[in-house]
Amino acid sequence: MESSSNKKPALLKAKVITWLTFCLLFSTFPGFSQTGLIKKIKYHDDNKQAIKELYFTDGKNPNVKSGPFSSFYTSGLPKTKGNYINNQPEGCWERFFETGSLRSSMSYKGGKLDGPSSIYFENGKIAQSGFYQGNKEDSIWNFFYESGRLKSTGKYRNGQQDGFWRYFHEDSTLKATAFLQNGRGHYREFFASGGLRMEGLIVGGASDSIWRYFHDNGVIKAIGHEKSGQRQGYWKFFHANGNLSSEGHFKDNEKYGRWKYYHESGGLSSEGDLEKDAREGVWKFFFPSGSLMGEGKFIGGSGDYNEYYDNGKLRVKGRIENNNYEGNWTYFFEDGGLEGECLYRAGRGDYKGYYENGGLKMRGEMQNGQKVGSWDLLGRDGKLIGHYKTFYEMVQPAAELAKQKPPKPDSIQVKPKNTGRPDYMEFRKKSRHFIPKINELKGFIVGFNPFAMALGSLPVGLEYFFHDRLGYEMVFTLYRQPFFKVHGEETEKERVYTTGNSLAFKQKLYNQDKGSGSLYIGQELRINDFNYRLLVTEKIDSTRSINKNIKGSETNVEVCLLFGDRFFKNYNKHYSMSLDIFGGMGFGYRFAKIPQELLNFKTLKTNKLTIPIRLGFNFGFLF
Repeated sequence: MESSSNKKPALLKAKVITWLTFCLLFSTFPGFSQTGLIKKIKYHDDNKQAIKELYFTDGKNPNVKSGPFSSFYTSGLPKTKGNYINNQPEGCWERFFETGSLRSSMSYKGGKLDGPSSIYFENGKIAQSGFYQGNKEDSIWNFFYESGRLKSTGKYRNGQQDGFWRYFHEDSTLKATAFLQNGRGHYREFFASGGLRMEGLIVGGASDSIWRYFHDNGVIKAIGHEKSGQRQGYWKFFHANGNLSSEGHFKDNEKYGRWKYYHESGGLSSEGDLEKDAREGVWKFFFPSGSLMGEGKFIGGSGDYNEYYDNGKLRVKGRIENNNYEGNWTYFFEDGGLEGECLYRAGRGDYKGYYENGGLKMRGEMQNGQKVGSWDLLGRDGKLIGHYKTFYEMVQPAAELAKQKPPKPDSIQVKPKNTGRPDYMEFRKKSRHFIPKINELKGFIVGFNPFAMALGSLPVGLEYFFHDRLGYEMVFTLYRQPFFKVHGEETEKERVYTTGNSLAFKQKLYNQDKGSGSLYIGQELRINDFNYRLLVTEKIDSTRSINKNIKGSETNVEVCLLFGDRFFKNYNKHYSMSLDIFGGMGFGYRFAKIPQELLNFKTLKTNKLTIPIRLGFNFGFLF
């Protein structure tokens, strides 16, 4: 019985012979010769033993292909099969792997992809399938893993992904979803456990908005802006316990400027400048206690490095080049004696450790400050007494931290390409402040300023806040002057008592919070209503007098331009305290009914046009 392995080459050989025979017969068919086509054959070799291409050209123009076309590998197996009309592919075209298995089957019309299309893995299983129209995908498309399981499915319209798309892990559990329209949409990816892994807006298959990444416990892992698939601007990374891990700026996906790293417990771990991901200038590293752990001065990521004990005494010194320990490194006891030395080459080296008297104590291999492999422990007499398993315990070398990059969330992988629409439409003509952002922090801020009572007012505000973007605030202010005195009938003589209230509406356009608060520009419309009272004494005669209340009132409408900065205690989190510092100026119109007796007080005016000035601060709580 013939084995299956022998059958496969025989079957492929039969296919080749059949196709060549078809081409030869077709070229000698009586009706075919009337078309004036000329058969062309190209070979892989000068001896013309291995056919490379077999096709036909127009007799009038030898550069125009028409009729059947075939190309072959040097083995003789087919590479491509199809048909040309006037130099344009037409009908069904098939392409093959060198093994002879089908690579793809596509339909053409007038030189453009039009009709059913299928692409296969080399094992024969389908990789993707769908329809083209006018060279653009236009139908339901399915994509598969090499195992044959569904990878993603959704609809294309005019070459752009459109509608609801689903993406799957290879075990068939849901990996991601996307709502798309014209190459724009909201993408959400999940862990295999079902928790949210990342989400944001994608445009043309690339991330393009504020993106959030999460740890598998649901705690945010990173947040920042991505443009055309690259990180740009200010980013923050977080430990799994929610504490800040690192922060700094990106430019075209590379870190630059000042970066800070933090211990999981919350203290500063290291800080320094980066230029295209490489350290530049002085870097400092710290113990969780806050004391200096190490420091180095770098140029292009390379430089000399010193590390210290918690009490400040030198522990290690050496050089880092291209993120690896290089050259001679020296280790010291806390009293300053030589503890060991290691000669590094590209991060690896042989370490020798010594007793206080200088005798050899241990030896073994180090890799960038960490013990690897088996270590020997020697007695004071120089004889081998065992194996030393722990060196450099308790604290990770600061120099090792120096070469680490901040945690990088997994890159988005939206296949096959374009992705589109969130639950809303984004209009590019609008200011960015009025374009909703995916997964942005938003909520209400209750604000007040109890210190303003000393000046005779108590403002209380409620702001609907969109982080780094927009705020709408309503402020009610109660006026009493003096604030803490009872304004009764028997008021203090020769003093104007003021009561009233105001209602203000503010719109604020926030800029990105870069660690120094969210600067904003805003506008305010305010309506004020005030009442005034003055107690005066009028004499009736030399022995008699009466007390008289002089009353007045005014209403004014004011419009102001505001500038301010809002600080948060906890960046990008609900239930956070904030401080809003602001100033501004505008104009207003006053409607006043004030008797002449009140006008004797310079603080009261009747000018119809006013120039209000704003200067103050408010405490707030975001929830």
